[in-house]
Amino acid sequence: MEPFLTLHSTDLLYLFLFLIAIIAGIVDAIAGGGGLITIPSLLLTGFPPMVSLGTNKFQAIIGELTTSLMFIVSKEIPIKGLALGVFYTSIGAITGAFAVSVIDKESLEIILPILMGIITIYSLTSNRLKSTEATKAKLTTKQFMVLGGLLIGFYNGFFGPGTGSFWMLAFVILLGYTIKQATMATKPLNLVGNIASLILFIYIGQVDYQVGLIMGAGQIIGSIIGSKFVISHGTKLVRPVFISVCMIMTVKLVYENMPMNLFLS
Repeated sequence: MEPFLTLHSTDLLYLFLFLIAIIAGIVDAIAGGGGLITIPSLLLTGFPPMVSLGTNKFQAIIGELTTSLMFIVSKEIPIKGLALGVFYTSIGAITGAFAVSVIDKESLEIILPILMGIITIYSLTSNRLKSTEATKAKLTTKQFMVLGGLLIGFYNGFFGPGTGSFWMLAFVILLGYTIKQATMATKPLNLVGNIASLILFIYIGQVDYQVGLIMGAGQIIGSIIGSKFVISHGTKLVRPVFISVCMIMTVKLVYENMPMNLFLS
C-alpha cells in the first residue's frame, strides 16, 4: 500500500515534515531523542529506510548546531574542556563510522535496550537528576573528555541510538553536572558525532537534501524554542522530558529486538 501522505500534494508532504521538524527540534533541544519523531515520519511519507536515516542526520545536525549556538550565546553552557571533547569525539566518531562495515552490530542491538532500561530506571530513582547544584566530579575534565569522546563518539559514529542519553548521564555521574548543564554540554559533542555519521550517508548517496533543508528550517525554529525553555526552566523541565524520551526509546528498542516468535506462540 502506498503511504498515506504520498497520495497528497508534494507541498502538503513538505509542510508536514516541516512541522514535525519543529516539534522534534523542541524535544531534542530539551532532552535529545528528536529522531524518535522524525525517523518514523520520514518512513511514513514513503522514504526508503536508508534515505530516511541519512536525511534525518542532515536535518538533525542543523537543529543541534542551532541549539549549540543558542547555549553558547546564553553564556550558561559549561565550556571547560569542550574543545578537547569535540576533538576526541570527532576521532571516536570517524573511527566508528569506518568500523560500520567491519564490526557486527547484532550484539549492540541486544545490549542497547538493556542499557536504555538501566538509564530509565536511574533517571526515575536518582536524586542527582533533581539537583540544581553541581556535585564533586569523579574524573578530571581532561580524563572525561578523552574517555567519553573516544568511547561515546565511537558509538555514535558506529551505531547512534541513545547517544545523547549516554552523554547526559555521563556528565551528571562522572563530572557532577546538573541535568541542565549536562543538556547544554551534550549538544556540541553530539553534533560532532552526527557529522561523522552524516559523511558516511553522503558518501553512499542516501540523503535527500531538499527535504533535509526544509526540515532543517523547522529544526532551527524548534531548536530556538527548546533551548530557550532549557535556559529559562532548567531541571524542572529537562528531567521529565529526558525521562519520557528514555522510556519511549527503551520500549521502542525492546519491541524492535523482541523475537517475533513470542508474538506467534
